[in-house]
Formats: sequence, C-alpha cells, structure tokens
Amino acid sequence: MAADLGSAESGLLDALEHLEAVAYVPAKQRYTDAGQLAKTIASDAHESGIPRAALGRLLKVLTTRNNLDQGTVTSLVKNLYPRERILSKYATQVVCCLGPSKSKPTPATQALLVRWLIVAYDILEDKSHLGKLYAVLFNHLDMISLRKPLCHLLSLITRRKHVKPFRIQALMELIQNAGGEDRELVSLLKVFKNYYPEIVVGDAGSRRAGLFFKHPDPEWSGHVKVLQDRNAEMMDADQQQSSYQVVHRGTVKRSRIEVVIPVLQTSRVSMKHTSLEEIRDIGHFVDKLDRIELPNQIISTLGDAMAQKYLHLVQSEAANHRLDEWLRNFLDDRLEQVRNDDDDEPESLSYVLSFVEGYASFTKSLLPSVRAFLESYLQVWNGRDNREQVLRLLQYLPIESFASLQTSILSPLESSLLDATLSSRTALLDFYTALIAEWGVKLRLDPSVSEESEPLTHVVKHAELLASSIQEFVPTADDEQQNIPTNPAILPVLRFYKSLADLFSHASTNARIRITVPQAPTVYTIAFTPSISTISGLNSILAGYKSAFESSLTSTVLTLPNPPEPLYDTTLVSEFNGYVMDMCNLLWRNRALNTDDPNALGCTIPAATTTTMTAYVRSVNDAARHYDRESAFHVTLASIFSLSHHAAFCNLSAAAFAELEDAQGVDVEGRPKMRKPVTQKALQALEKDGGAKVSWQEYRVSMLEWLDGVGSSGTAGLMRSTMKALRKE
Repeated sequence: MAADLGSAESGLLDALEHLEAVAYVPAKQRYTDAGQLAKTIASDAHESGIPRAALGRLLKVLTTRNNLDQGTVTSLVKNLYPRERILSKYATQVVCCLGPSKSKPTPATQALLVRWLIVAYDILEDKSHLGKLYAVLFNHLDMISLRKPLCHLLSLITRRKHVKPFRIQALMELIQNAGGEDRELVSLLKVFKNYYPEIVVGDAGSRRAGLFFKHPDPEWSGHVKVLQDRNAEMMDADQQQSSYQVVHRGTVKRSRIEVVIPVLQTSRVSMKHTSLEEIRDIGHFVDKLDRIELPNQIISTLGDAMAQKYLHLVQSEAANHRLDEWLRNFLDDRLEQVRNDDDDEPESLSYVLSFVEGYASFTKSLLPSVRAFLESYLQVWNGRDNREQVLRLLQYLPIESFASLQTSILSPLESSLLDATLSSRTALLDFYTALIAEWGVKLRLDPSVSEESEPLTHVVKHAELLASSIQEFVPTADDEQQNIPTNPAILPVLRFYKSLADLFSHASTNARIRITVPQAPTVYTIAFTPSISTISGLNSILAGYKSAFESSLTSTVLTLPNPPEPLYDTTLVSEFNGYVMDMCNLLWRNRALNTDDPNALGCTIPAATTTTMTAYVRSVNDAARHYDRESAFHVTLASIFSLSHHAAFCNLSAAAFAELEDAQGVDVEGRPKMRKPVTQKALQALEKDGGAKVSWQEYRVSMLEWLDGVGSSGTAGLMRSTMKALRKE
C-alpha cells in the first residue's frame, strides 16, 4: 500500500507542477491539456489524498485569477481531499481571495472555495482561526454569489463575542433589501438571537422562515475521513510505536444523516472552567459541575448522556432556550417540507426525533418546540413515518384537561394512525398504556392533593373502549404481511390492564388515583381464551384490582369521618366482585355460568344461551355413552371450564395428578391409575378400585402449586386471595 501511495503521490506532484506552469497561459496558447492534468490530480487526490505542501501549492493556483476554465476549477475544488489536517494559513489564503477584484478568482470559484471551507471545517488544524477572520467574512455578505455559503460558514463559527449591534443592524438591512430571497440571512440572524435572546429584531426574523443549513456534501466528509484515518495508521506503522496512542480522527460523521446533529465540542474554555469533553467520570463531573462551559452548539448535547445530565441539573434558561430554538427552526423547516411533499431527506427528521425522544425520556417532559411540532405534524401525518418516535414522544405529554388534549393531540393522532390493520390499534393502545404509566408516576410525586385526577380517569376510560374494540377485531392481510404474531390482540390488552393494576395499587395512598373497572366484554373474552398464560394474566390483573379495592376501602388516608358519599359506588364494586366470582366459579368451584351465587354474573351470558349450551353438552354425553359406554365420562356445563376439564388446563391437570400418584408408588405396585379428568366422583371411584388416595382439596391445591411452578401464578394468586378455604393452606 505504501508503494501505491508513493506512486500516486509522484503522479499528483508531476501533474501539479505542469498545472502551475500552464494555469496562467491562455487556453489557445497552451500545448498541454489543462483539463487532463486536472483529471489526473483529482483522481490521485480521491485515491490517496493531497499532501500538505501540495495542497498549499494547489490552493495558490485556485485562489488567484488564472486561465483555467470553470469546469476544470470545479473538478479540482471538489477533489481537494487533504491527507492531513488543514493549516490555518491555508484557510486564510481562501478567505483573502474573496471579493470583487480582477486579481481574484471568479465569483463561481469563490463560492466553491467557501463551500470547501464548510465541508472541511471539522478537519481544520485550528477551528477558532476562522473566528479571527469573522469580520472579513461578514463584510462579504453583500455579494449575492457568496451569500448562501457565507451564511452557512458564519453560522458554524459564530460565537457570543461575534454578535454585535452593528452586525445585527446590517443583517436586518440585508434582509429588508433581499426581496424575499433571504432565508439564509434569516437563519444567521436567528443564530445571533440564540446568543442574545433579549435582542429585539422586529418582524425581520419572525415573519419569514429560515433556511436550515444542511451539510453540502456528506460523502466528501466521509471519504476524507477514510483517507486521513488510513494516512494516520500508515504513519503510526512507519514510526513503529509500541505504546498506546490515541489517533485523533476528527468529528466527521459516518453517514449523511448523522451530520445533522454535531458532535459535542467546546472551543473556548477559560482557565478556571472545563468542558464536557474533558469530564473523566462521575466524580469529576460532580466536582466541576458549576464550572462547565456550554458546548459550541447546544444541540450536540442531545447526543451525549453526560451533557443531558448537565443541562437537567443546572437548569440553564439560556441553554434551554438555545436548544428549543434550534429544534424549533429544524422542525419547522421539516414540517414545511412535509406539507409541500418535497422532503428529500426524511431520514434526517427520524434521526433528530430519535435524539429528542431520548432527551424526553430523561427529562420526562417535552420542550415547547417539540409539543408545537407534534400538534402540527399530526395534522398532516400519514400514520406510518416516524411512528415509533412520535408515539414515544407523546407519552411524555403533561397532565391537562382531557377535552383540550383530545382536540389538540388525541383526535388527530387517532385519525392519522388508525387504519384497517390490527397493528395500528395495538400500537395506539400501547401508547395509551405508556401515557397512563407516565401520568401515574407524576401523580404519585404529589399525593397531598385530595381530589381525583379527572384527566387520568378520562384517558383510562377512553383507552378501555379501544381495548374492548381490539378484542373484536379480525387481523387483515396487511397484518399478516407485517408478521403479526398469533393471537396478537390479547397481548397489548393484557399489558394495558397490567399497567392499570400496577397504577391502582397506589390508589389507597393517593386520592388522585381512582380505580376503574374493566368492561365486561373485555374480561370475559380473555377469560374464555384457551391459553394458560392468558388466563393467568387476567387472574393476576383481577387479583391486583381486588387488592387495590380492599386497601382503598379501608384506607385511613382516603376515608373521611362522615363522607357524603362512598369512595366507590356500590354498583362499581359489585360489578368487579362479579368478575372475581365468575372466575372462581369457572375454574375452582365447578359452577360455571351460574347467577345464583351472590355477585355472580354468569359471565353475562343470557339465560337462553346457557340453557341451549346445557342441552348441547347433555347430547354430547349421551352420544359418547352410545358409542363407548365403558370409557365415556360424564361432563356438565358447570364443570367444563374447571381445572380438570378446561382445554387450557387439562393436560397440566393430568400431569399434576400423575405426580401425586407417583408419590404414592402407584406404578411400582401396579395399582390402577386415573384415566379421565379428575372429579370428586372419579377420585372416590379410583380409591375404591385400589388406586391413589387423594382428596379433592389436595388435588386442587397441588394443581395450584403446579401452576406456580410453570410460571402461571396469576390463577393461584386469585384463588388464594378469594377462597377462604385456601387461605389456611
């Protein structure tokens, strides 16, 4: 590789020497093709980079008036790939060639050279050097051909010391005289305002949208990074350094999108202060907390965890304002592009929103610019782009009136997100689950308020309607194409109610949190799902609700001496008790669907339906006896959902009973074994025939222990907390 590099360098230097000789000769008087020389230089530069000395010679040709055609000059400037960091004198050389003069390059060449300074800014040997030339650069803003790249470059190098009243006045005059072509000027003015928010700029900077400066050529930056890294590695190899050494690789990003948010960097740090980049560990961070300088570009803090902690701890109004203003400018620009359907880089919005979401998850709140953007974005959103980032951001909405929240956020969100797929509904329910959890944490931080949080209650009831509708939804072909897992509707609904159960566990100590009861269709749809994990999840949720009700109704914090009305309406409590009783009747008491017990709702199945199902089960029994009287067993509608007969539990029941038989040595002694679902009569008959002696209660307790053992403790937990006989076990 070293030989190839040397050969390429030799060819480049030869071509450069010839170019220096012919560049100032008129085209008609040359015998050498300058365009071919430029191609050789560009090719070698792209392949191996330009050595520092050669770069200075080439810049001398480009920064003076010559006889090269514009195409040749453009090719050379676009391939100015430095092999090492750029000396400050070369940056000065470029700045000094700007302006109208016969001895200076053409305006098009000057614009190309300023653009080169922008893309090469991160690999300057001393970035602060351009700040020393700030006045020269600013004074060239009256050149229309240089205005856009100069505004971009000035926005990179502007610091607080550069913002002067006369420059603000000059910018405002340029904007007024620009005739509408002033977006880059407005953006530079907003950079000034970020340093001095108190400056009154009138309508010039507020009524016109700024231009968000994008990296002119991310591919160039990526390629020059590769060349410089390779050159640094070769230098290390040549020097044969055995000790550990950090090779400074600059801050050039690896992709076109990553350049939107710069790397954390602080240029000016006073002697008694430090920068965030110099922080070594948490201890050092704490020691220097009050002496840390803010980075050059405040938006860079979004990509650094330590910087986020710093902003959150110091609560700097100036820093928060700068961060909010940067995001406002960027998001407004992207929103305008989305509205006009001309967003050529949709990935950049997604990239920035991912960082904003990370910052929001740290602060548990939304910046004003982000909230304003979301409200506007939801009006034009297609429901697919940036779905994860939008939903994650919205979970940090503040607690406010449900009516206003529904108007500004929830209704537009549902209109944009919901479509013919099940996945859109489950995504929306997951959002409500996360929002309610966040609100619950905020409410628990202030338990002294004795009034119910109506926004929370309204959101819970609203989300419960969505959960109920999901149960009735049939997956579509679009869901199948998205690889939606089997039985997807149950899982987000269970997650939602599990989150509510966790929230309501704090209701006994916080009056702002009030328990609501799940809708009956939702409960019973889940209850009749033939899945152990699903039924266990439901029973765990019901057990949590039951504990929350019992704690709240006996809470000394919530109960007043002579309350005007009960904490929870009797009808509400009775409805919930009905759910618990029905689950016990289904699984434990072999009294499924009956309504005779106190509070029992019979799973809200109409009496006529129950009668029809009873007749059907009886006919199945009769048919079984007709075909095989010996092995047929009798079932009833009341016991068909029990632990022994339930489609989800029957195999586990057989395994649990087999273990009881093994404990009594049934296999060893050759005694008869249970060959049918376990019932009281079957146990008595088995004992009479010489089989295992197991009581009905012993079997059921063993079954609950088996459920605990396989990780389905919800059913056992509900039975133990409800059935008095089990509390002694």
